[in-house]
Amino acid sequence: MFKTNITRTGFVLLGAIIALSACRKRPDVSLPDNLVTFESSAQGLASTENSISVKIKLSRGTDKDIPVTISVTPQNAVYGTDFTTTPATNASGQIVVTIPSGNNEASFTVSKVPGVLYDGNEKIVFGLYSSASPILIGSSKEFSLTFAELLATSASATIDGGGAAFPNKVFIDLSANRQVPVLRTNWDLGFYTGPDYRVILNSSTGMMAKQIAKNDLSQVTAADTIGFSADVVFSQFAPTTTSLAYIDYPDGDLTKTAIAAVSATATDNKVYIINRGSGPGTPAVERGWKKVRILRNAAGGYTLQYADIAAATFSSVDISKDDAYFFKYVSLSTGAVSVEPEKKKWDIAWTYFSNVTNFGTGEVPYLFQDIILQNRNVSVAKVMVTTKAYADFGEADLSTLTFSSIQTAIGSDWRSGGGPGTAPSVRTDRYYIVKDGDNNYYKLRFTALTQNGERGYPAFEVTLVKRGG
Repeated sequence: MFKTNITRTGFVLLGAIIALSACRKRPDVSLPDNLVTFESSAQGLASTENSISVKIKLSRGTDKDIPVTISVTPQNAVYGTDFTTTPATNASGQIVVTIPSGNNEASFTVSKVPGVLYDGNEKIVFGLYSSASPILIGSSKEFSLTFAELLATSASATIDGGGAAFPNKVFIDLSANRQVPVLRTNWDLGFYTGPDYRVILNSSTGMMAKQIAKNDLSQVTAADTIGFSADVVFSQFAPTTTSLAYIDYPDGDLTKTAIAAVSATATDNKVYIINRGSGPGTPAVERGWKKVRILRNAAGGYTLQYADIAAATFSSVDISKDDAYFFKYVSLSTGAVSVEPEKKKWDIAWTYFSNVTNFGTGEVPYLFQDIILQNRNVSVAKVMVTTKAYADFGEADLSTLTFSSIQTAIGSDWRSGGGPGTAPSVRTDRYYIVKDGDNNYYKLRFTALTQNGERGYPAFEVTLVKRGG
């Protein structure tokens, strides 16, 4: 039989402690309101476009389906005669879109009716009419769609990077107030459509490529890759200058790509061993290795040969040049894929990126989150607020600037921190002037690095300074 050493006094004291604990209330943990909003306030449907997808977004996902009712108010356009929507309107002339459980966005499609001629003054105003509890309607509750090319004069947006695992590369068109998120694991190689024959790696997955002294893919075996797993790979813990040769240099100069210019002489085009890098996940999902060889073809484009390292045969795909784009893309898993928009339909992109860093012994490859890249027809200048406040910058100030056309002119300069013991944040002491491919000048500043504390959803605002002539 056990004996206790707790005295009567001890019981009294213990009882008092329990009573006090019972009386003490836990502080309520209250989340901010979960709001539904349109992704942007206005967009245009160009004459070359037949449809457009319109997104609505929640502040955060929920554990149940959320139906949202949207009003439709056409101006100089008739539903069913000039345009339709998917889903279709109900008997009240409204669209009901359901945001699925676990998601934070949904979309509906607006389509032109085939064969209809448009004057350019057609417009539809969509409004967030109601949403299921507990979702509230946010301030961005109206979206205007114009049936003509839109030149936005001001806009603000949250970039849909997909969250802290940064699964998306997001292409942003400032003048159209539009963004196109693309899974960054959807492609491997980009083929330049300009006069030169150059091939780029998918820098958003940490790809690397190393040439070997063979030009017959079927003769390449695992023996040709000995030592590559320590050399042709990103190492955030012990990066080396040797690996620098196996990435595309981050400034976007096509003469500094890991894959050499594709020669008109077929025998000069050697085989490359490709490390496809990794995709999102913890730990990151490795995408494996391939062997490739790239040739020019008789049609003026490229022929890509590719296979697994040990394969005795290979697959082949032809890539034609298309002047509407800067690059055409191929996945080594699925073949030709659509990635970036047409060259005139994006200005900057947010992405995870293969950058370089100097730790004191020379530049080494290093992977960065939250990099801003610019298109090849775009140039950028930085302005410090001590020189000119954002609100005060006008067209007369453009002549004082020096613009850069390297793709990392903004790069990671817009944010600070992110290293050991340092929380990343937006730099509020600077903004950027962006000259787009149509000679429109915009002032751009970043306003947030996160959304509800989550990385992968930075925000910016932009204002037109000068319209292109």
